[in-house]
Amino acid sequence: MRRLRHWIRDHRGGGTRVAEGVAESARLPSPVVSAPTPVPSPPTATASDAGPSDLRRHETQFRYKPLPLSSDLRILHLKRRPEDARVPFDSLALEGSLVEASIDATPEYYALSYTWGDPAPCESINIDGQRLGITANCASALRRMLRGKVDRLIWVDSICINQANTPEALEERSGQVAMMDQIYRNALRVEVYLGPGDAASDVACEALKSLAQYYLGAKVPGPMQGHFRKKYEKLADEVLATSLEYPYGKLHGVFRLPWFRRTWVVQEVVLGRNVMFYCGTKMMHLKTVVIGADFTRLPYSKLDVTSNHWKSYMDYQDYMQEFVRRKEEGEPLSNFGLGLSAVIRPPALFLEATRPEDKIYGLYGICKRLGMELPVPDYSKPLATVYTETAQALLREDTGLELLSWVCESAGWEQGIPSWVPNFSGTMRAWSPSNPPHMVICGRYESNVSGLTKREFEYKLDGQALSVKGRRLDAITAVGRPWETDASTNLLGGSQMQTGQYISSLLSCVGSWLDVVKDPQDSRAAAVSVLGRVLVQDVSQPLTPEELNSFVQHLAVLVDKSGFSGHLASMVLAAPQDTMVGSMVVGEFLVSQGMLATLGRMVALPWKTVFRTTNGYLGVGTHTARSGDILAVFRGCSTVAILRPWGDWFRYIGPAYVDQIMDGSFWGRGTDSDDEWFTMV
Repeated sequence: MRRLRHWIRDHRGGGTRVAEGVAESARLPSPVVSAPTPVPSPPTATASDAGPSDLRRHETQFRYKPLPLSSDLRILHLKRRPEDARVPFDSLALEGSLVEASIDATPEYYALSYTWGDPAPCESINIDGQRLGITANCASALRRMLRGKVDRLIWVDSICINQANTPEALEERSGQVAMMDQIYRNALRVEVYLGPGDAASDVACEALKSLAQYYLGAKVPGPMQGHFRKKYEKLADEVLATSLEYPYGKLHGVFRLPWFRRTWVVQEVVLGRNVMFYCGTKMMHLKTVVIGADFTRLPYSKLDVTSNHWKSYMDYQDYMQEFVRRKEEGEPLSNFGLGLSAVIRPPALFLEATRPEDKIYGLYGICKRLGMELPVPDYSKPLATVYTETAQALLREDTGLELLSWVCESAGWEQGIPSWVPNFSGTMRAWSPSNPPHMVICGRYESNVSGLTKREFEYKLDGQALSVKGRRLDAITAVGRPWETDASTNLLGGSQMQTGQYISSLLSCVGSWLDVVKDPQDSRAAAVSVLGRVLVQDVSQPLTPEELNSFVQHLAVLVDKSGFSGHLASMVLAAPQDTMVGSMVVGEFLVSQGMLATLGRMVALPWKTVFRTTNGYLGVGTHTARSGDILAVFRGCSTVAILRPWGDWFRYIGPAYVDQIMDGSFWGRGTDSDDEWFTMV
């Protein structure tokens, strides 16, 4: 119980504290540090009594000097000026010095985790009399770190690493990124700065704290257990309830913040020994955030898709942190059932990075701690090389060809990224008709489409081409309209409220899917049943006969509504057997619980379409599939490949699920003489 209380207890920040509003003299904590000598600059006037604008006028621009050794790092000694003892923290002028230390012998320091925001430096910090431009978010975070403090010794990436684009700076950045696992692991605490906060984030922080507190009380046997369980249920009801003021519930006030969308912050939290969140004046321990957002732990009695959503923001960081801890305690990686793809894929889909190569380099430290291989950070390499080397590392680690289930035709081709290599650079938070997907969401990962075969592949064209052995299935002859969703209209993309665009866009394409699967002799009801059978191949769990029947009944409603030409405000989406108890307003639609469950089962279908082949096969494929594309089954692969002839080679278009062959029946009818090599460029 003591340990659990420790998880949710708010810790005070480190550093020298201001006593009764009077600043004390700042002191460095001690070991093995030396102040770097700035590169000489023209002499400047001193302006100790000047305001910030006057200081900027008199200060010279800060210039980094090279680190003596590749194993050295800089740490910011952030200081409050003596004359600012009674100045509110959010109005402080920023100043400090950079000290150098060996990564193997650092003083006690903290590490800052924050988002850069607008990359243009619009504020500055005085470093030993020289001005270093920093972003507004960085300045705000540093001021928050000085709240109630005289000084802090803190590692800040944008200040402690030379961010210039010179060859020397790029080399330094590559080396510093490669040892970030040690930088964050060695820190006394990782200080996560979410932002200055507002009324909505204050409400969310207090809700997370109370949910975590009541959860812990409800888990401890004793006379108060039931009392805390009731308090937890009541608070969960209140927190999850939607209203005009809180269209997504009260937790959205925190999880809407940009920090939760960035790739770099994952590593910073996972590798931190102790992690504290700051949002405005609120403070929360990492475990408070994790427990408060996870309604499955107790569990909450009314679990549904909405309540499950909130744990997704910190779930990945929580279990990766646990894996790193167990690995460092000597447990073999084989115990975790964790592969490199499980580390790389979630951030590649959901998170953002200013530099596209950081979608890989931002996870290097986690992989290093887990003993997994990723390309060593090197910012001089072209992006296509970084991504291709990552794909090759994934293929080395995987025993099959799971990599190909992620890949779809994307803008990466124009950037020189081979068609079989995942384009890691985007985020599904930005997917829209004007910015189509960069990767694929697959519902199901296991099938026997290629029997019990093992993969056979080789690289060609200096590693740019992947040649895979497999069998040609058929060619596509008809394709429906893709389901083109727009993330900016919903919670994922930061919309203020759910507009229902994902439903209206489904209604605009589902009729074309029916046209593709319907044989002339089929009744409409029979065709809907076939369409339902085709679509459920791409769901995460096989459906029971009862669930499949319900899915088809609700699909029939969607097909019927697809031809609706009236005003959407009057549209009710419900099957005849549904009651409207618990129904939800989604944009202009009133949706029954049964229909919501059906839409939930279709979560992997956005940006997919339905196709028919020359020989009558039906399937689900990626959004750019078109007539004339080839279907092939590769040895050791769990999906069907959509290929487009390109000279003597092929371009990989994406994975597909083909009705009635995913059990291996197609493969079983063939022989080794049917095998051929498909070279993808």
